[in-house]
Amino acid sequence: MDRSKGTLQWRRLRRLRVAAAILAVAIIVAGGSAALRAEIERIGAPAPDFSCAPCLNHQPFKLSDLRGKVVLVDFWEYTCINCIRTFPYLRRWDKLYRPLGLVIVGVHAPEFEFAKNPKLVADATRRFGFDFPVAIDSDYKIWYAFHNEAWPADYLIDKDGNVAYLHIGEGEYGDFERKIQELLKQANPKLNFNQPKYKIPGDENVELHGGVCMRATPETYLGFARSINIANPGGEDRTRQTVYVAPAGIPLDDFALNGQWLAAAEYVHHAIGAKPPGDSVELHYSAKSVYLVAGSDDATPRRLYLTQDGKPLPRQAWGVDVRAASGGRTYVELGGKRMYYLVNNREFGGHLLQLYALDPGLSLYSFTFGNNCENKFAHR
Repeated sequence: MDRSKGTLQWRRLRRLRVAAAILAVAIIVAGGSAALRAEIERIGAPAPDFSCAPCLNHQPFKLSDLRGKVVLVDFWEYTCINCIRTFPYLRRWDKLYRPLGLVIVGVHAPEFEFAKNPKLVADATRRFGFDFPVAIDSDYKIWYAFHNEAWPADYLIDKDGNVAYLHIGEGEYGDFERKIQELLKQANPKLNFNQPKYKIPGDENVELHGGVCMRATPETYLGFARSINIANPGGEDRTRQTVYVAPAGIPLDDFALNGQWLAAAEYVHHAIGAKPPGDSVELHYSAKSVYLVAGSDDATPRRLYLTQDGKPLPRQAWGVDVRAASGGRTYVELGGKRMYYLVNNREFGGHLLQLYALDPGLSLYSFTFGNNCENKFAHR
């Protein structure tokens, strides 16, 4: 087949897949109105009882054991950047309000298969500085009991065990903290929140460049089960390791594979050694910051080299996980599977990011992005 015709056909097919995905989202949203109504109708209804078992940082218990307390049930996932950006607020609320009767119960529900490993969840719990109870919900029993649909999601439960408030996603932290204070006051009318330490912070922790929040590239999954924006003609080979050739021009918000990769449902895997500069994943993105869920399959540190716009990543744009080799090549050392912070550009903009793998045993799962309105948070 003529290569230009094949490429054109593939691009048409890819546009159809993207259109189908958008239609699916529209259907979910349309049908989701009923789900949303159900969530709204749950306000004031009893929270579903569940067991914190397995339970980190605490002996196993049931939600019903906390009757009389105000409870915040937080659904999170340790590779989720949207969750990680909420963690400073969770730590603040735990420190301030635990002595006054607030109990935060984290519920870890995995997005990827490897995140079902309880040791990895325990490691992440320590890394993020959580000392409140965390239920490991790898079979999604708690998730389904709450009819939950996203990470992060926060449910506030009053002293009588009823769902009083819920929030899906990031933001609106001030409103949420005011609701915490309101429920604590209901449980103990003697509480007084006039002290300076209880003053609810404003938006000073939010970075804003240019006065308007810009649209970043959407989350990009590399495995064939959820990838809809791969630029390679023909997409990913689902049957075997394949030598890919990246197109000369990668459309904005798309990625491409170059060299030998094995595509799996959740990830792309680098299975054999490569000659320098390495086999690559190339991403044309628009954002301020870039994060990568990835890792070494046996947790042995292995390097993944990176360039931006054809050059080593400039020092001022390094994410916290980036280093420089003696020859000047920039890299991130992948160990355990988690989220790695790759790029922190000074300004929002479009760039071509290239990741090069030389060693076997690396798996890359997804990219996520930050715009110019990210709140400041510890990248651990």
